[in-house]
Amino acid sequence: MIFKSLTLVFVVVPTVLFSQLVEITVLDSLDNRPVVDCNVHMLETDQSFTTNKEGKIQFVPLATDKVTIKLTALGYRVLHKEVSLRIPFITLKLQANHLDMHEVTVSSGSTVLKQKNPFHVESRKLSDLNAISALNLGELMGKIPGVYAASLGNGISKPVIRGMQGMRIVTLLNGLRLEGQQWGGDHGIGLTSLGISSVEVIKGPATLLYGADALGGVVYLVDAPFATSHTRSVEAGIDAFANSMGGRTQVMFRESYQRFRWLVALNYSNHADFQLPSGKFAKNSRFNDLGAKLSMSYSGNRSLFALRYTMSHSVAGIPGHTHDSTVTPMTFQVEERGRFYELPAQFFQNHLLQTTAHWYRDKSDVNIMVGGTANRLIEYDEKVTIPSLSMLLMNGIAQAKWTYKWNPKVRWISGFQSMLQNNTSALNASDTLIPNARVLDAGVFTSITSDLGKWNIQGGLRYDFRGLVVDVSSQRRLNYHGLNGTLGAVWASGKTVVRGNASTGFRAPHLTELYSNGYHHGALRYEVGREDLKPEKASQLDLTLERHSEHSVIVVNPFANYIRDYIYLQPMDTLMDGIPAFSYVQNNQVLFYGLDVGFHFHPHFAHGLHWEVSASYIAVNALGDSSVSLIPQPRLMNTLRYELNLGKKIRLKDLVVQSTLMGPQNQVAFNESASNAYHVLDAAFSLILGKKEEFTVKMGARNLLNTTYIDHLSRLKNIQMPFPGRNIYFSLAYALTRKF
Repeated sequence: MIFKSLTLVFVVVPTVLFSQLVEITVLDSLDNRPVVDCNVHMLETDQSFTTNKEGKIQFVPLATDKVTIKLTALGYRVLHKEVSLRIPFITLKLQANHLDMHEVTVSSGSTVLKQKNPFHVESRKLSDLNAISALNLGELMGKIPGVYAASLGNGISKPVIRGMQGMRIVTLLNGLRLEGQQWGGDHGIGLTSLGISSVEVIKGPATLLYGADALGGVVYLVDAPFATSHTRSVEAGIDAFANSMGGRTQVMFRESYQRFRWLVALNYSNHADFQLPSGKFAKNSRFNDLGAKLSMSYSGNRSLFALRYTMSHSVAGIPGHTHDSTVTPMTFQVEERGRFYELPAQFFQNHLLQTTAHWYRDKSDVNIMVGGTANRLIEYDEKVTIPSLSMLLMNGIAQAKWTYKWNPKVRWISGFQSMLQNNTSALNASDTLIPNARVLDAGVFTSITSDLGKWNIQGGLRYDFRGLVVDVSSQRRLNYHGLNGTLGAVWASGKTVVRGNASTGFRAPHLTELYSNGYHHGALRYEVGREDLKPEKASQLDLTLERHSEHSVIVVNPFANYIRDYIYLQPMDTLMDGIPAFSYVQNNQVLFYGLDVGFHFHPHFAHGLHWEVSASYIAVNALGDSSVSLIPQPRLMNTLRYELNLGKKIRLKDLVVQSTLMGPQNQVAFNESASNAYHVLDAAFSLILGKKEEFTVKMGARNLLNTTYIDHLSRLKNIQMPFPGRNIYFSLAYALTRKF
């Protein structure tokens, strides 16, 4: 009671005294029917409302003049419009749209319509990607065109964009850069899907806004929105997976007032060793993880402040690891499964803390973000009392961005970013793969966007500096710097959108590439670094053609990415400590090129039917040297989805059948084996019961035909470990929303 009374006095009362009531009415553009249950979201103030049966919302506006409103309603085109809240009665009209390709993206530095973006952004809701349930976030992202998943069993998976992964991919959560042990193929991204609503992927060099390292692309994760104003909601769910005898449970609570909003979420999952198509089990592929999230947001007078904290802790077995000299692939395919961890195992812990402040005026915005991450990795090999590796990576991040609107058509964005890392290894660890070091990143950037009607043009420049102080006692120092730019244009007319973008990128050598000298247990190899490595430099040309019709959309996206001084691991044809040794070297010139194609068919005569097709092909020319490994296989994915209303309280949300055909991969590096083609069939359905108080029942099967296959990107390919066999799963979710 005390908390609610204080909220009423300090939050609601001043707002009522300050402003008049504003009413917004949302109508259908054809017949002026009220649009019911339309979400009205004000970007600057982070307020959300839902229209009533008359298509109206009423609210007391915060102390601001103009705001950008995003209207979202089922069956209508997303409307993104700037309005003045000095007008007490506002009427907005939505256009019915069978296929909506007018999403608003946030990863491009400013909130813009997708069709106005000079570079192609793949934007997906996690709920759509999870129509066929996945065990981890990396697997979900692997369904996006041009994006793949490199896995080490069920518990560890990371995104691969156009043949690049790890240090060449920058991952962000609400703009906060995630820094962990992404340099290792046996380390995941360190996050679960808890409280994440969508993912946006920028393919190719995106150095301008996100700094050095983003040669392969950017993965931008967006947290779930807060509840609509003056409502609270509870969402809970459980999932059960037969193949790994595992389960997952999560709960999220959201509550929003006029100015203040908050949410808290928790999840836990536990899986035993997964079962192979043969009926045997993958030894030590078990894992469990725990996640928590707390987010708060406060809207001031022409300002918005947010505080976000995310934690994850996971324990994963390392399948395929042994000290037996007579080992064979069948050693790791056993008759009995286990659940509790046994050695070797990896323990991950991640903490992410982020504060943001946004001040906005009619012609300018200022955004400031300060955050920090802590990543702890411990690997136990033979003894639980003595870790083989124990590393702590502390990372502090600060960035500021200023947006100035010269006029309604021209926008200028400038800013700076800085990052200070401190990497230390525990003294009690038996091995030290990389030395202790401090890394300082600093960058400044500027870009201009001009809206010329059918044309939208963007250009920009960025300068980056990276300094390394290695092994603080000896004070070895290395400095790198790079100047990069981008120029892009998009032309949208009627049903056609054409965009082209040329960009350059820069990536300084990572600490592991420079100074590795030890046994990398998870990767099963001895790694040796080289201090004389030069920075990688990339130049990419990216083209996109989109063609819309009443019933379909097709997207064709060819690309070419030319990289100089490409860093890779080369076999040394020798053993160190009894395992194969690899050294980091450079190839002068490497060309990545390929094509992504997407097609979506949604006919009026079968309104509930969706047919989606995506095809991806990647090729590499290492100019005379087969130095690039782990190039994804060609992929053709077909998804048939059907929706059906069985009444006011029962709805068949999804009936999904998904076919994934992977072509053979014969583009291999020295000592890398080729991979065969394979086909996997998945199916699922979900029912929604109720309206305001909803139960969602979901059931499906992955690898329905129990196909035996090994993906080319699998880290278990070297021990000939197949992917999991048939996996039948069941889930039950509950959602309750109440106004107050």
